[in-house]
Amino acid sequence: MAAPSAPSLPALQQKGLMAADRGRRILGVCGMHPDHQEALKKNRVVLAKQLLLSELLEHLLEKDIITLEMRELIQAKVTSFGQNVELLNLLPKRGPQAFEAFCEALHS
Repeated sequence: MAAPSAPSLPALQQKGLMAADRGRRILGVCGMHPDHQEALKKNRVVLAKQLLLSELLEHLLEKDIITLEMRELIQAKVTSFGQNVELLNLLPKRGPQAFEAFCEALHS
C-alpha cells in the first residue's frame, strides 16, 4: 500500500485562499459590511448625540434588525447618549441588512 503523499504547495495555497474566501462569505451572511461599519464609526459621536430613538427602534424591530430584548437593553440605559451608544454597539453585529435598515429609519 502506498503512503499518502503530502499536498503540494499550490494545493495548500489554494486551500488557504478557499478558507479566506469562505470567511468573507460568512461575514457577508452574518456581519455588517466593513465599509458600513467604518461609516458608523466615523459618525459615532454625532449619531450618539443626535439620534432620537423612539421611532428608530420601532423601525429596526419591525425589520428584524433588533429583538425585543435588545430594545429593552437599549432603553434600560439612563441617558439618551447611553441609549444611542448601546444601539451603535449592537448594529454592526446585526447582519448585512442592518446598515440599510438603519439608514431607512433615519430618513423616515
